[in-house]
Amino acid sequence: MALTTHHFNLDPQQVTIAALGLLDRQLTLGGIPARYSELKFRGGLGDVINVNRESRGIPVQAAGISEPIWNPVKGDKNKFAAVSDRPLPTNDRLAPVGFINESRFPVQLTTLAQNATTLSMEQVAFDLKQFGTQVLTKLTRGFAEYFDDTTALFIKENITRSGLSTAQKKVIGGDVDVTIPPADGTGENMKARALGLRTALVDARMAMNLANVPASERYLIAGPEVEAILLKDPEFVAVDYSGDTNALRRAVVGRIYGFDIVIHNSFGLEMYLFHKSAMLLVSACPAIPMGAVNGSVQNINGIATRMLIDYDYAKKADTIGLDTMYGLSTVREDPDYSVRGVGIGESFVRGLKVSITEKAAGTKPEER
Repeated sequence: MALTTHHFNLDPQQVTIAALGLLDRQLTLGGIPARYSELKFRGGLGDVINVNRESRGIPVQAAGISEPIWNPVKGDKNKFAAVSDRPLPTNDRLAPVGFINESRFPVQLTTLAQNATTLSMEQVAFDLKQFGTQVLTKLTRGFAEYFDDTTALFIKENITRSGLSTAQKKVIGGDVDVTIPPADGTGENMKARALGLRTALVDARMAMNLANVPASERYLIAGPEVEAILLKDPEFVAVDYSGDTNALRRAVVGRIYGFDIVIHNSFGLEMYLFHKSAMLLVSACPAIPMGAVNGSVQNINGIATRMLIDYDYAKKADTIGLDTMYGLSTVREDPDYSVRGVGIGESFVRGLKVSITEKAAGTKPEER
Protein backbone atom coordinates (compact mmCIF):
# COMPACT_ATOMS: atom_id res chain seq x y z
CA MET A 1 0.00 0.00 0.00
CA ALA A 2 1.42 3.41 -0.99
CA LEU A 3 2.24 5.87 1.80
CA THR A 4 0.41 9.19 1.81
CA THR A 5 2.53 12.35 2.05
CA HIS A 6 2.01 15.43 4.18
CA HIS A 7 0.69 18.23 1.99
CA PHE A 8 2.91 20.85 3.68
CA ASN A 9 6.28 19.13 3.11
CA LEU A 10 7.90 20.99 6.02
CA ASP A 11 11.68 21.34 6.17
CA PRO A 12 12.48 22.05 9.88
CA GLN A 13 15.65 23.97 9.03
CA GLN A 14 13.91 26.30 6.59
CA VAL A 15 10.91 26.67 8.87
CA THR A 16 13.13 27.62 11.82
CA ILE A 17 14.99 30.22 9.74
CA ALA A 18 11.66 31.65 8.62
CA ALA A 19 10.39 31.69 12.21
CA LEU A 20 13.43 33.62 13.45
CA GLY A 21 13.11 36.09 10.61
CA LEU A 22 9.48 36.69 11.54
CA LEU A 23 10.38 37.01 15.22
CA ASP A 24 13.09 39.59 14.55
CA ARG A 25 10.67 41.72 12.54
CA GLN A 26 7.95 41.52 15.22
CA LEU A 27 10.12 42.58 18.17
CA THR A 28 9.93 46.15 19.49
CA LEU A 29 11.44 46.47 22.99
CA GLY A 30 12.81 42.94 22.75
CA GLY A 31 14.79 43.94 19.69
CA ILE A 32 16.73 46.70 21.46
CA PRO A 33 19.27 44.81 23.65
CA ALA A 34 22.54 43.70 22.13
CA ARG A 35 22.58 39.95 21.47
CA TYR A 36 24.91 37.01 21.90
CA SER A 37 24.02 33.41 21.14
CA GLU A 38 25.47 29.91 21.15
CA LEU A 39 24.10 27.05 19.08
CA LYS A 40 26.28 24.21 20.35
CA PHE A 41 25.77 24.86 24.04
CA ARG A 42 26.22 21.74 26.17
CA GLY A 43 24.77 23.03 29.42
CA GLY A 44 21.33 23.83 30.74
CA LEU A 45 19.29 26.27 32.77
CA GLY A 46 21.26 28.00 35.52
CA ASP A 47 24.55 27.68 33.68
CA VAL A 48 26.63 30.73 32.83
CA ILE A 49 27.92 31.91 29.48
CA ASN A 50 30.97 34.20 29.54
CA VAL A 51 30.65 37.09 27.10
CA ASN A 52 33.50 39.32 25.97
CA ARG A 53 33.21 42.99 26.89
CA GLU A 54 34.52 45.26 24.13
CA SER A 55 37.84 46.90 24.93
CA ARG A 56 38.54 50.61 24.68
CA GLY A 57 40.91 52.27 22.22
CA ILE A 58 44.63 51.54 22.12
CA PRO A 59 46.72 54.57 23.26
CA VAL A 60 48.47 56.66 20.60
CA GLN A 61 52.01 58.05 20.92
CA ALA A 62 52.80 61.43 19.38
CA ALA A 63 56.43 61.78 18.18
CA GLY A 64 57.95 65.20 17.49
CA ILE A 65 61.39 66.55 16.69
CA SER A 66 63.74 65.15 19.29
CA GLU A 67 66.63 67.50 18.49
CA PRO A 68 67.56 69.48 15.40
CA ILE A 69 70.53 68.35 13.30
CA TRP A 70 72.89 71.25 12.77
CA ASN A 71 74.13 71.73 9.27
CA PRO A 72 77.97 71.47 9.33
CA VAL A 73 78.28 73.74 6.28
CA LYS A 74 78.53 77.32 7.56
CA GLY A 75 77.76 80.41 5.58
CA ASP A 76 78.82 83.86 6.61
CA LYS A 77 80.98 83.75 9.76
CA ASN A 78 78.39 85.85 11.53
CA LYS A 79 75.43 83.67 10.47
CA PHE A 80 74.55 80.04 10.95
CA ALA A 81 73.30 77.99 8.05
CA ALA A 82 69.71 76.70 8.26
CA VAL A 83 69.18 73.74 10.54
CA SER A 84 67.36 70.60 9.50
CA ASP A 85 63.94 69.76 10.96
CA ARG A 86 64.56 66.04 10.74
CA PRO A 87 64.66 64.07 14.04
CA LEU A 88 67.82 62.30 15.07
CA PRO A 89 67.77 58.66 13.90
CA THR A 90 69.35 57.51 17.16
CA ASN A 91 66.16 57.97 19.20
CA ASP A 92 63.61 55.15 19.55
CA ARG A 93 60.36 56.01 17.77
CA LEU A 94 58.49 52.73 18.17
CA ALA A 95 54.83 53.05 19.10
CA PRO A 96 53.90 51.75 22.56
CA VAL A 97 52.80 48.14 22.46
CA GLY A 98 49.02 47.97 22.70
CA PHE A 99 46.77 44.97 22.85
CA ILE A 100 43.11 44.05 22.67
CA ASN A 101 41.95 43.64 26.25
CA GLU A 102 38.43 42.26 26.14
CA SER A 103 37.50 41.36 29.67
CA ARG A 104 34.76 38.78 30.18
CA PHE A 105 31.61 38.92 32.27
CA PRO A 106 29.13 36.15 33.06
CA VAL A 107 25.50 36.01 31.95
CA GLN A 108 23.32 33.30 33.48
CA LEU A 109 20.74 31.41 31.45
CA THR A 110 17.78 31.92 33.75
CA THR A 111 14.76 30.93 31.65
CA LEU A 112 13.55 28.34 29.18
CA ALA A 113 11.06 30.22 26.99
CA GLN A 114 8.83 27.95 24.91
CA ASN A 115 5.52 27.68 23.13
CA ALA A 116 3.89 25.02 20.97
CA THR A 117 0.68 24.22 19.16
CA THR A 118 -1.09 20.92 18.58
CA LEU A 119 -2.60 20.39 15.15
CA SER A 120 -5.16 17.63 14.87
CA MET A 121 -5.30 15.43 11.78
CA GLU A 122 -8.56 17.14 10.80
CA GLN A 123 -6.97 20.61 11.06
CA VAL A 124 -4.01 19.50 8.99
CA ALA A 125 -6.24 17.90 6.37
CA PHE A 126 -8.96 20.51 6.05
CA ASP A 127 -8.22 23.81 7.84
CA LEU A 128 -4.58 24.65 7.23
CA LYS A 129 -3.93 26.25 3.87
CA GLN A 130 -0.91 28.46 4.60
CA PHE A 131 1.44 27.17 7.29
CA GLY A 132 3.39 30.41 7.60
CA THR A 133 0.35 32.64 8.10
CA GLN A 134 -1.80 30.30 10.17
CA VAL A 135 0.79 28.61 12.38
CA LEU A 136 4.28 30.11 12.21
CA THR A 137 3.33 33.77 12.66
CA LYS A 138 1.23 32.87 15.71
CA LEU A 139 4.15 31.08 17.36
CA THR A 140 6.58 33.93 16.68
CA ARG A 141 4.03 36.61 17.66
CA GLY A 142 3.75 34.97 21.06
CA PHE A 143 7.54 35.02 21.44
CA ALA A 144 7.73 38.66 20.36
CA GLU A 145 5.13 39.73 22.92
CA TYR A 146 6.87 37.69 25.61
CA PHE A 147 10.31 39.21 24.94
CA ASP A 148 8.86 42.72 24.73
CA ASP A 149 7.16 42.34 28.14
CA THR A 150 10.20 40.63 29.67
CA THR A 151 12.54 43.35 28.39
CA ALA A 152 10.21 46.05 29.76
CA LEU A 153 10.31 44.48 33.23
CA PHE A 154 14.10 44.15 33.05
CA ILE A 155 14.45 47.82 32.09
CA LYS A 156 12.29 48.95 35.02
CA GLU A 157 14.36 46.93 37.47
CA ASN A 158 17.88 47.48 36.14
CA ILE A 159 18.29 50.70 34.14
CA THR A 160 19.36 52.96 36.99
CA ARG A 161 22.50 54.58 38.38
CA SER A 162 21.35 54.15 41.97
CA GLY A 163 24.34 51.88 42.64
CA LEU A 164 26.87 54.66 42.07
CA SER A 165 28.61 56.29 45.03
CA THR A 166 28.21 59.99 45.84
CA ALA A 167 31.68 60.71 44.44
CA GLN A 168 30.90 58.86 41.21
CA LYS A 169 27.57 60.67 40.77
CA LYS A 170 29.34 63.99 41.26
CA VAL A 171 31.58 63.20 38.29
CA ILE A 172 29.21 61.52 35.80
CA GLY A 173 25.75 62.22 37.24
CA GLY A 174 23.11 59.85 38.54
CA ASP A 175 19.40 59.30 37.97
CA VAL A 176 17.34 62.43 37.25
CA ASP A 177 14.26 63.66 39.15
CA VAL A 178 11.88 66.19 37.63
CA THR A 179 8.65 67.81 38.83
CA ILE A 180 6.01 69.02 36.35
CA PRO A 181 2.64 70.72 36.91
CA PRO A 182 -0.53 68.58 36.70
CA ALA A 183 -2.33 68.74 33.35
CA ASP A 184 -5.11 71.29 33.01
CA GLY A 185 -5.52 71.38 29.22
CA THR A 186 -4.25 74.92 28.64
CA GLY A 187 -1.56 75.76 26.12
CA GLU A 188 0.76 77.27 28.70
CA ASN A 189 0.37 74.17 30.87
CA MET A 190 1.28 71.91 27.96
CA LYS A 191 4.41 73.97 27.32
CA ALA A 192 5.38 73.91 31.01
CA ARG A 193 4.98 70.14 31.25
CA ALA A 194 6.98 69.57 28.06
CA LEU A 195 9.66 72.03 29.18
CA GLY A 196 10.11 70.07 32.41
CA LEU A 197 10.67 66.84 30.48
CA ARG A 198 13.00 68.45 27.97
CA THR A 199 15.07 69.98 30.77
CA ALA A 200 15.36 66.57 32.44
CA LEU A 201 16.41 65.03 29.12
CA VAL A 202 19.17 67.61 28.72
CA ASP A 203 20.46 66.70 32.19
CA ALA A 204 20.27 63.01 31.32
CA ARG A 205 22.10 63.58 28.04
CA MET A 206 24.87 65.41 29.90
CA ALA A 207 25.18 62.49 32.34
CA MET A 208 25.48 60.06 29.43
CA ASN A 209 28.09 62.23 27.71
CA LEU A 210 30.14 62.59 30.90
CA ALA A 211 30.31 58.79 31.15
CA ASN A 212 31.54 58.56 27.54
CA VAL A 213 28.45 56.62 26.45
CA PRO A 214 28.42 56.42 22.60
CA ALA A 215 26.24 59.08 21.00
CA SER A 216 24.63 56.75 18.45
CA GLU A 217 21.95 54.12 19.18
CA ARG A 218 20.60 55.83 22.28
CA TYR A 219 17.03 55.07 23.36
CA LEU A 220 14.40 56.78 25.46
CA ILE A 221 11.83 54.27 26.74
CA ALA A 222 8.59 55.62 28.17
CA GLY A 223 4.86 55.04 28.50
CA PRO A 224 1.85 56.61 26.74
CA GLU A 225 1.60 59.37 29.36
CA VAL A 226 5.09 60.67 28.53
CA GLU A 227 4.40 60.25 24.81
CA ALA A 228 1.30 62.45 25.13
CA ILE A 229 3.27 65.21 26.87
CA LEU A 230 5.97 65.17 24.19
CA LEU A 231 3.55 65.05 21.27
CA LYS A 232 1.75 68.13 22.63
CA ASP A 233 5.05 69.99 22.70
CA PRO A 234 5.20 72.37 19.70
CA GLU A 235 8.99 71.90 19.55
CA PHE A 236 8.74 68.12 19.18
CA VAL A 237 8.87 66.66 15.65
CA ALA A 238 7.51 63.13 15.32
CA VAL A 239 9.17 60.51 13.11
CA ASP A 240 5.90 59.75 11.33
CA TYR A 241 6.17 63.10 9.55
CA SER A 242 9.44 61.96 7.98
CA GLY A 243 7.99 58.81 6.44
CA ASP A 244 10.41 56.46 8.23
CA THR A 245 8.26 53.33 8.15
CA ASN A 246 10.99 51.16 9.66
CA ALA A 247 11.06 53.42 12.72
CA LEU A 248 7.28 53.26 13.04
CA ARG A 249 7.34 49.47 12.82
CA ARG A 250 9.86 49.42 15.67
CA ALA A 251 7.50 51.64 17.74
CA VAL A 252 9.89 54.60 17.47
CA VAL A 253 7.57 57.62 17.57
CA GLY A 254 10.18 60.35 17.42
CA ARG A 255 13.67 61.51 18.23
CA ILE A 256 14.77 64.10 20.76
CA TYR A 257 18.28 65.21 21.76
CA GLY A 258 19.82 62.16 20.08
CA PHE A 259 17.45 59.58 21.66
CA ASP A 260 15.06 57.39 19.69
CA ILE A 261 11.76 57.39 21.58
CA VAL A 262 10.11 53.97 22.05
CA ILE A 263 6.72 53.73 23.74
CA HIS A 264 5.44 50.65 25.59
CA ASN A 265 2.36 50.20 27.78
CA SER A 266 4.40 48.65 30.58
CA PHE A 267 5.68 52.11 31.57
CA GLY A 268 3.90 54.94 33.34
CA LEU A 269 5.08 58.47 34.14
CA GLU A 270 8.77 57.60 33.93
CA MET A 271 11.58 57.52 31.38
CA TYR A 272 14.57 55.24 30.93
CA LEU A 273 17.50 56.34 28.79
CA PHE A 274 20.29 54.04 27.71
CA HIS A 275 22.60 52.96 24.91
CA LYS A 276 21.93 49.77 22.98
CA SER A 277 25.00 48.17 24.56
CA ALA A 278 23.59 48.76 28.07
CA MET A 279 21.71 45.44 27.96
CA LEU A 280 22.65 42.07 26.58
CA LEU A 281 20.33 39.21 25.63
CA VAL A 282 22.20 35.89 25.68
CA SER A 283 20.46 32.86 24.19
CA ALA A 284 21.41 29.22 23.74
CA CYS A 285 19.60 26.23 22.31
CA PRO A 286 19.00 22.93 24.04
CA ALA A 287 19.99 19.87 22.03
CA ILE A 288 17.36 18.24 19.84
CA PRO A 289 15.90 15.38 21.94
CA MET A 290 16.36 11.82 20.74
CA GLY A 291 12.61 11.18 20.72
CA ALA A 292 11.66 14.10 18.49
CA VAL A 293 10.35 13.25 15.02
CA ASN A 294 12.25 16.17 13.57
CA GLY A 295 13.85 19.41 14.63
CA SER A 296 16.30 22.18 13.85
CA VAL A 297 18.48 24.65 15.72
CA GLN A 298 19.18 28.01 14.08
CA ASN A 299 20.59 31.44 14.86
CA ILE A 300 19.30 34.57 13.12
CA ASN A 301 20.57 38.02 14.14
CA GLY A 302 21.82 36.80 17.50
CA ILE A 303 18.74 34.83 18.60
CA ALA A 304 19.24 31.08 18.98
CA THR A 305 16.01 29.09 18.67
CA ARG A 306 15.06 25.43 18.42
CA MET A 307 12.04 24.13 16.54
CA LEU A 308 10.66 20.67 17.35
CA ILE A 309 8.15 18.72 15.31
CA ASP A 310 6.62 15.69 17.03
CA TYR A 311 3.58 13.44 16.86
CA ASP A 312 1.17 12.59 19.67
CA TYR A 313 -0.15 9.08 19.05
CA ALA A 314 -2.81 9.36 21.77
CA LYS A 315 -4.33 12.49 20.25
CA LYS A 316 -3.47 11.65 16.63
CA ALA A 317 -2.03 15.15 16.30
CA ASP A 318 1.13 16.95 15.24
CA THR A 319 2.92 19.16 17.76
CA ILE A 320 5.07 22.06 16.57
CA GLY A 321 6.93 24.32 18.99
CA LEU A 322 9.72 26.83 19.48
CA ASP A 323 12.00 27.22 22.48
CA THR A 324 15.21 28.84 23.65
CA MET A 325 17.18 29.30 26.86
CA TYR A 326 18.07 32.90 27.60
CA GLY A 327 19.34 35.39 30.13
CA LEU A 328 19.30 39.20 30.26
CA SER A 329 22.08 41.27 31.79
CA THR A 330 23.19 44.86 32.05
CA VAL A 331 26.69 45.60 30.77
CA ARG A 332 29.00 47.15 33.34
CA GLU A 333 32.34 48.81 32.73
CA ASP A 334 35.84 47.38 33.08
CA PRO A 335 37.31 47.23 36.60
CA ASP A 336 39.88 49.94 35.78
CA TYR A 337 37.41 52.36 34.15
CA SER A 338 37.63 55.94 35.46
CA VAL A 339 36.36 59.40 34.50
CA ARG A 340 38.28 62.58 35.35
CA GLY A 341 40.43 60.72 37.80
CA VAL A 342 37.53 59.13 39.71
CA GLY A 343 37.35 55.34 39.62
CA ILE A 344 34.05 54.02 38.25
CA GLY A 345 35.03 50.35 38.07
CA GLU A 346 32.47 47.66 37.33
CA SER A 347 29.45 49.93 37.64
CA PHE A 348 26.49 50.43 35.35
CA VAL A 349 26.75 53.83 33.64
CA ARG A 350 25.33 53.22 30.15
CA GLY A 351 21.82 54.24 31.14
CA LEU A 352 19.76 56.00 33.80
CA LYS A 353 16.21 56.61 35.00
CA VAL A 354 14.22 59.86 34.92
CA SER A 355 11.57 59.94 37.67
CA ILE A 356 8.65 62.29 36.99
CA THR A 357 6.43 63.77 39.70
CA GLU A 358 3.29 65.84 39.08
CA LYS A 359 2.88 68.62 41.65
CA ALA A 360 1.14 71.98 41.53
CA ALA A 361 3.24 75.06 42.25
CA GLY A 362 3.29 75.88 45.97
CA THR A 363 2.11 72.41 47.03
CA LYS A 364 3.78 71.13 50.15
CA PRO A 365 5.31 67.65 49.96
CA GLU A 366 2.77 66.17 52.39
CA GLU A 367 -0.12 67.50 50.28
CA ARG A 368 0.87 65.63 47.15
